[in-house]
Amino acid sequence: MNWFSEHFAKWNLVWFCLIFWGSILYAILTFFLDSSFILAVFSYAMGLLLGFVAKIKGWGWLG
Repeated sequence: MNWFSEHFAKWNLVWFCLIFWGSILYAILTFFLDSSFILAVFSYAMGLLLGFVAKIKGWGWLG
């Protein structure tokens, strides 16, 4: 359990971007395009990429 707490404390912004922004991007894209597995993978990959960029640049929750 301690490992999980430490991992979450270090990577919480990455997980947030993966889940939140990936879901938002997927919802926007499925509004304009047909839903597909590739579209879902692309959306969540972009959310994960945004999370890594936020972690590297040191962005916080509010900027």
